[in-house]
Amino acid sequence: MPDDPPSPAARRRVRRGEGEVTQWPRGLTGYVPAGPEEALPSVEEDRTANRLELAGRLLGVLRSQGRDVEGALDELRAAKAAFARGDRADAARRVDRLFGDLERAAPPSEPTDTR
Repeated sequence: MPDDPPSPAARRRVRRGEGEVTQWPRGLTGYVPAGPEEALPSVEEDRTANRLELAGRLLGVLRSQGRDVEGALDELRAAKAAFARGDRADAARRVDRLFGDLERAAPPSEPTDTR
């Protein structure tokens, strides 16, 4: 039997801009973010930081498949640099654009027979 849900007092108010908590609660019920109430999310909880990490891993897989990812790596480096200097909005825009470019460049997939 699951634990009782946390009391409403245990949850902190979510500030505008913390999309990772309001839009992607990681499937956890009663998710309570770590850290002080008004602090930015930790790197482990930060949506943009996680997307940057995911983009790096995806580019590694694509490179291992023989795909040319040099242009995408340059964009990832620029996004990571923006994130490191505290420009989270620029980093998020860049990594979102990177994923969009990769999706558009992906070869069409074959339909999957689900019978």
